[in-house]
Amino acid sequence: MGRATCLVPLLLLCACVERRLWVRTEPAGAEVRINGEVIGEAPVSWRFDHYGAVLVRAELEGREAVERVVRLKPPWYETPGIDFFSDVVVPAHIHDDHEIMLELPELRRMAPEEVERAVREVTEAARRLRRAGRGE
Repeated sequence: MGRATCLVPLLLLCACVERRLWVRTEPAGAEVRINGEVIGEAPVSWRFDHYGAVLVRAELEGREAVERVVRLKPPWYETPGIDFFSDVVVPAHIHDDHEIMLELPELRRMAPEEVERAVREVTEAARRLRRAGRGE
């Protein structure tokens, strides 16, 4: 019984589940934020402790920023009750990797005439609102 008592602490030290979300972007090198916090440039990984939804945002100069809600779902061995064994008892290092790919489209450049038309439309809409506010 003495040997078994000595082995239990060793088993507890060996067991753990490492949870990571890998974020890749096309093109690579975009700044990645998770829940507003900068985690680095893609490709990059982020360690997490709890499953659920996170907001991932990628930005790169000359490209449109992309934002996505990612739902991190637990694998079967992380369901309540079973998770005690995978987190504490199983004498192995378990990797639970999740991955997403974000494509950042090139910024769309507007032709000068499109810009002028858009400015006219906004100006006209502002005038209508001003008149409506005065009761005209």
